[in-house]
Amino acid sequence: MRYFVTEEGVKTLALLPKSVQKRILNKLDFIFENSNLFNFSKKLEGFEYGDYRMRIGDYRASFDVKKGNAYFLKFGHRKDFYK
Repeated sequence: MRYFVTEEGVKTLALLPKSVQKRILNKLDFIFENSNLFNFSKKLEGFEYGDYRMRIGDYRASFDVKKGNAYFLKFGHRKDFYK
């Protein structure tokens, strides 16, 4: 499985500090190279940005899975993520 960051995902990722951006991308690379994506994610219900979410420290990433690929839609701090 591969992952892609959508245009909206790039915008929300760019709002985060550079050190956090690097940590998030490193974590995504690690997960997609070494393990099952669903071991690190939870199914979301009633959330407009994605079907799943992943926790990366105090930050969250939402994504959809289509045709064997993960599409990341939104990144953000946990206090603001679900608003």
